Amino acid sequence: MRYFVLLVLLALPTCALAAPLPAGFPSQTIWVSKTSAAEGETLVISTVVFNSATEALSGTLVFTANDTRIGAREFELPSGESQVHSIEWKPRQGEYQLAARIEGTSAELSQGETPSVLITVAAPPPPSVAQQTMSQVAQIASSSVPFVREITTTIFDAIEPYRQNGIERLEEYLASSHGESEPPGAVAGTSTVNIAGFEEMQKKTGDVLSSLARTVAAGVLFIFKNIALFYPALALLVLGTLYVLARRIRRQSD
Repeated sequence: MRYFVLLVLLALPTCALAAPLPAGFPSQTIWVSKTSAAEGETLVISTVVFNSATEALSGTLVFTANDTRIGAREFELPSGESQVHSIEWKPRQGEYQLAARIEGTSAELSQGETPSVLITVAAPPPPSVAQQTMSQVAQIASSSVPFVREITTTIFDAIEPYRQNGIERLEEYLASSHGESEPPGAVAGTSTVNIAGFEEMQKKTGDVLSSLARTVAAGVLFIFKNIALFYPALALLVLGTLYVLARRIRRQSD
């Protein structure tokens, strides 16, 4: 009996010491969506945090690869609960030791860091034929952009004066034709002479043609004033002319 009491007395100091909280990570609780992956793939790294203590636990969950921080999650864990946290990670080729640890808490945890897991990231697969073709097209396009811009600027500088001159001439034509189209007023005290049928028909035809010409000129003036319409219309006109000439040359050769 004396020995039992002595053992109890010896154990009292040990029990009196502050024991770590039963919180943190259970063993082997970090996992990866793939343990073998290729460079360029996105991996999901997950772990679980539990709290068996009577008070809430909060802190920062830090994920590491070869002791280098690759992501973090803030968490607040009530008593008696657990949470799963994940991050996405896109590694390069090589081997990595992945782990997670809890930071930013003053509580003494029974386990504040997970054991590490090893993953191997292989070299990226060779690009497919379609990817190689698209890459070459992108390179050609990027290298030809300055050349295309220079040609476009040269064409614009050469054509723009003609466009401005065309706008002025069309505006002058519409202004003059509008003044001519107004019928002269009748003079008081005079009488009109009946016009022969042929002359009347000729006058009506001239009026119709003049009105049609003014309508066409107004439409062309609208296109000339709108750059977004003028240059596409000019390009279509040039392409149409080249197409007609090509067909004529082909017919002559046949």
